[in-house]
Amino acid sequence: MQISGSGRSDQLAKILLGTQETKGPSPQPQSSQKEAGNDRVQISDQAKELQRIRALGQTPDQERAARVEQIKNALEHGTYDVSGRKVGDALIKQVLTDAVL
Repeated sequence: MQISGSGRSDQLAKILLGTQETKGPSPQPQSSQKEAGNDRVQISDQAKELQRIRALGQTPDQERAARVEQIKNALEHGTYDVSGRKVGDALIKQVLTDAVL
């Protein structure tokens, strides 16, 4: 395909693409150069709270680990005794709590 006209094809492309030639580099505003060194990041209070909660979740709980170890040893030795009444009470308590929430 050939486009006929009085100008060169690159000039036609510039017109169609909306670009124009400029003479010399365009001056940049002084304020953007001054502000470039003053970048800041602000973390919202909600993000800070999430970071705190995540850190708490990643720290090991020594009391829980000791209790798990105690139950593990009792299971291995066959001395772990489960009270049916305590299990039933815990189940009822959980169901009632779930229903309220």
